[in-house]
Formats: sequence, C-alpha cells, structure tokens
Amino acid sequence: MNKFLRLGLVFTFSFLLYIGFSQSSTYAAALGEQLKSPEEGWTRYSANNKLFNYGNLWDHMTDEKAKIAYSGAKTGSAGDLNFNFKGTDLRLLTSVNYSYSKKVAISIDGNVEYFSPYNQSVKDYNYNILIYEKTNLKMGVHEVKIWTVEPSTNTLGNDYRLYSIDVIGEVTTEVPSVEQPGTEETTEPEQPTDPEQPSGNRAILVVTMTTGLEKEFDLSMKEVNSFIDWYETKQAGSGKASYAIDKHDNNKGPFKSRKDYILFDRVLTFEVSEY
Repeated sequence: MNKFLRLGLVFTFSFLLYIGFSQSSTYAAALGEQLKSPEEGWTRYSANNKLFNYGNLWDHMTDEKAKIAYSGAKTGSAGDLNFNFKGTDLRLLTSVNYSYSKKVAISIDGNVEYFSPYNQSVKDYNYNILIYEKTNLKMGVHEVKIWTVEPSTNTLGNDYRLYSIDVIGEVTTEVPSVEQPGTEETTEPEQPTDPEQPSGNRAILVVTMTTGLEKEFDLSMKEVNSFIDWYETKQAGSGKASYAIDKHDNNKGPFKSRKDYILFDRVLTFEVSEY
C-alpha cells in the first residue's frame, strides 16, 4: 500500500474517533439557546400549569406557530408570578424579541436577580429560549417571585412571554420551612452555692490550689468557719486577698507560731471533713 495512502487512512480514522468522542461528551445548554425539550435530569412545567400563581395582568394563550401554551405579562404592567419548587436547580424559558422588557426581576428566597427577554435583532416571536438559570441551591423548598422592573412601551401585547419552567426537583404547594426563634432550650449558668456550715467540734480542712497542690489542716470548727466566712466575703467582692491559717501542733522547728497564707485567687476548691 502506498505510504501516503496509509497516512491518509490513519488521519481519517483518527478524525472520526475525535468526532465520536466529542459527540459523547456531556452537554449543557447555554443562556440564549432554544431548548425544545428538557435536558436529562430536568422536569418541564408548561406556563399554564395550575401550580403557578399569576397576578391579574397576564394573558394566557396558545402559540399557534409552536402549538404550545404560554403566559404573557401584559404590556406596561409589573405583572407578578409566584410559585414554590422543591429541588436544587431552576430554569426559565421565554421568547425573546425587540419589543420586550429590558429588565425583569426574579427573587428566590428573597435574593433578587435580573434577566432580560429584550433582543433588538429578533423581530419574530420564538419560544423556549433559556433566559435564566439558577443552579446548586440548597436542597429544599424555595419561594420564587417574578415581576417586570422596566415595562415595555411597545404596543404589541406583552412585556415578555413565559413558555416553560424547568427544574431539577418539582414545583410544589409546600412552603419553605422557617425556624422559629427562641425554640432552643437555654441553660442558665450554674450559680456558685455557699459552702454548708459544718456543725461538729473539729474538722480536716483540705484546700486544693489552682496548681493542683492540696493543703491539709486539722482545725477547730471555729477556725474552719472563720476560713469559710473569709472566702465568702472575698467571693462577694470585699475582704482581704489572703487568709492566714494557724498550723498549731504541725509546727516544726523553734517557732513561736507558724501560719500558712492562702491566696483567694489561688483557691480552686476546698473540702471540710468533720470528726
């Protein structure tokens, strides 16, 4: 076989493979494109579906050329349309024309965006042009409202014509769930309780410091109560910053007295064991 002929066959085969792979790639419609039928995964609702709530300033007719129904916002009005859908994605399909409004608003859950069905170069009516798309919404029920911002001044009948609405999900009569404020249980911060006053003759007082060190004292109940009174007074915001505890017979060495000074802001907790 001729060398150049073999190269030609290889090139032709490669080109055919390229076309085949290109045609099998994932396809997604672009704004301004006509979608005569919904893409895979989308559900189409005709504009005359009873789940759509139109205001009074709308015409509901059939496009004789396309043989499909449409709803047209009457010229010079701000005719509004309301509906809810449960899902994640939304598309509006209208016609475009030189006589239509240059600014139409759409609100989804209160977030307002705009689209325009106006196209100066289009003199004839068409249908199912992808004019607006919103994707990747949080799964759930969404509230949609559409209205004209800049009414057309033409005398041809409508500010724009809505033919279809495509959704990934479904148009529904359900309403968005609203979390009611104040439904969560609130927990009051735990208030410190006053230490119970011991009633015996003597007790072991164990004071745990913020460093983890424990100090143990064998005291009379009078001394223990005096320590507790100091702690409560200081906790209330007054009194001395330290308290001296007499060690008594625990003294070691030739001392007349030996006292341990406890700093209030170093006390983590204390325990009283009567005996």
